[in-house]
Amino acid sequence: MFGRFYGSRHACGGWAMASGEGGSRFGGRGGGGPFGRHRGGPFGGRGPRMFDPGALRLVVLGLIAEQPRHGYDIIKALETRFQGAYSPSPGAIYPMLQMMEEADLVVSQADGNKRLYSITDQGRTYLKENAEDLARINAQIDEVAQGEDISLGEEVREVAKSVYMRLRRGQFTREQARKARDILKRARRDIEDL
Repeated sequence: MFGRFYGSRHACGGWAMASGEGGSRFGGRGGGGPFGRHRGGPFGGRGPRMFDPGALRLVVLGLIAEQPRHGYDIIKALETRFQGAYSPSPGAIYPMLQMMEEADLVVSQADGNKRLYSITDQGRTYLKENAEDLARINAQIDEVAQGEDISLGEEVREVAKSVYMRLRRGQFTREQARKARDILKRARRDIEDL
């Protein structure tokens, strides 16, 4: 399960409808409304994606139902739930929010140079109709977040940040740079050998 989890910054793109049973007043090919059927929860996608098509959108709508949020707040809320090991890219979140607004599930208003998103009555109805799916997805997220020390992703980013900051500032001597490279190579081999 964690094979495509650690360090992944990918998220579901597009607005493709998943095929599934049943229909919805929100329409779409194959039923399931604008989010598809959320079959696989957050870990059922193909390739390096963290979320199954539709699951991320449903989780985001659930976050907005808790309180109005900016796109950045949504990214940070997801990152917090995953203890830093997963964070969707702005390129996944902002187009999704626009699609949700076009589907009348959320509305937005200008808040300084940002947009603040709030759920609509139609969005609340959609969440109510899909409450079981959202509960299952959230349970999977909680299980992963509590079952393992997934703060590893955050530590990897901190190491990379530390190395890049010193490189940019020219703080490595030639010998220190060689030693740092050797440390990183050794760490990579040790991790691969686990």
